[in-house]
Amino acid sequence: MPLQVICAGYSRTGTLSLQQALDILGYRTHHGMSVLTDPSQNASIWLKAYKNPGSVEWEDAYGDYDAASDWPTCVFYKELMERYPESKVVLSVRSAESWYKSIQKTILPLVQLRHMGNMMPERVRQVRETWFGTFVRGHKMSLNDISILFDRKKMMQMYDAHIEEVKRTVPADRLLIMSLGDGWEPLCEFLGKPIPNRHYPVSNTGGDFSSIFWTAMKRSSRFGKKKKSKTTASRTSAATATVVPTGTSNKQRLTNDEGAAAVA
Repeated sequence: MPLQVICAGYSRTGTLSLQQALDILGYRTHHGMSVLTDPSQNASIWLKAYKNPGSVEWEDAYGDYDAASDWPTCVFYKELMERYPESKVVLSVRSAESWYKSIQKTILPLVQLRHMGNMMPERVRQVRETWFGTFVRGHKMSLNDISILFDRKKMMQMYDAHIEEVKRTVPADRLLIMSLGDGWEPLCEFLGKPIPNRHYPVSNTGGDFSSIFWTAMKRSSRFGKKKKSKTTASRTSAATATVVPTGTSNKQRLTNDEGAAAVA
């Protein structure tokens, strides 16, 4: 299915609210968490797009979604614009300072879990590798070097550079620039949709991000378990039970069950 709406705003820029708004308007909207929570998503496609630009069939990446927001879409917006020339682009913006404060409360705490790769489902490892390679424009991070994420000045410069690049790149007749709080009117006018009889959604605040993330992580972990159960249906429950080493604490057990790891 062709993408009709491409949201080029950088991750954590009111993107979940925008996703929910597009869903209300009748779109099926891909979001960063979709790569983890939607079993039809193939995380290896995004890794391929990062490692071998130009080699991806975008219909395979998005499936039956017809709108997309957040990371990883914002990283590949140029390729997507070219592939879908009839699509419209929405750029959500805020001050670089408020954006960085937002990721300080949400994404950066999860970065501390980066060394737990041996506990991650394969899907999550692939998403994490793509994230480390693409989240900071022009800078490929590694598990041992994430210092740029905590460099406020560089991160704010990177954010502003992305905003200006989108403005230069996207033709004016295809671009809507939205600030937080703009609400329904500019979005609906741009997309040719009637204004819904309900408030514009407000979500993705610092307080609820952790819950959203860990819910996504649990769902992603279950995909692997379901797949494994199909291939081992003839085995006894004892053979298929999860083995936890002797002496493992309750906290570690919970971590294992959740597939604890961070995309960030």
